[in-house]
Amino acid sequence: MSGMITVGAVHCLITTLPKCVNIKASKQEILETMLNGSPFTRAVYVTSDDGVLEGIITLQDVLEGLVISLGYNPHEKVKTSQKLFKYSPFGTAGDIMKSPVFVKTNTPLEDALKIMVLQRLNELPVVDEQNKLIGDLNAFEMLKYI
Repeated sequence: MSGMITVGAVHCLITTLPKCVNIKASKQEILETMLNGSPFTRAVYVTSDDGVLEGIITLQDVLEGLVISLGYNPHEKVKTSQKLFKYSPFGTAGDIMKSPVFVKTNTPLEDALKIMVLQRLNELPVVDEQNKLIGDLNAFEMLKYI
């Protein structure tokens, strides 16, 4: 990477309207949000009523929940959130989300890339100083700046 490029220098060129759902969103709303539009998304961000990032639900989380429902456990232990996703008609985004991993606009792009790799994420939320969601970084788009 030449020079130090920050997330703030590129996140507006990448995604300023990331797909998100309210913390009270239903399983159906989560799936519709992931599948709505083109391209499909690999992560949905969970926000509070005032836009603060509360969590993340990845495509991998959804897929693991679905294969568990088919009787295959990809891990030694079934995660409660994945059981809730498949079996509970009453589960909400708050029940199945993971704690959010995020960057801010002053985060070096190189550090954002490291976080993506360590957390196995293809998309990484960008938040402001109040932890309100302001955009996200897509791994494919980041490649243009590295």
